[in-house]
Amino acid sequence: MGTLAPSQLRYYLAEVGAEVERAVVLYPGFQSEHEGYAVILEELDELWTEIKERRGRGIGARKEALQVAAMAVRYLLDLEAEP
Repeated sequence: MGTLAPSQLRYYLAEVGAEVERAVVLYPGFQSEHEGYAVILEELDELWTEIKERRGRGIGARKEALQVAAMAVRYLLDLEAEP
């Protein structure tokens, strides 16, 4: 795989940020650690399904990986005591 270019990292982080912003507009914040965990697990399970069905490098897997990352950030935003 090699080294990640800074521009590549910025691109992916911007995508995650946009997905977090979309989720904040569409859905209420996590009300508990359990809810946050459940949402992250659901997204991870959906990614796992893509992988098991041999689509782990496809557009569906990419979308689910983005969701996993975005929901982890959402967890931090909604539930972290202090940034």
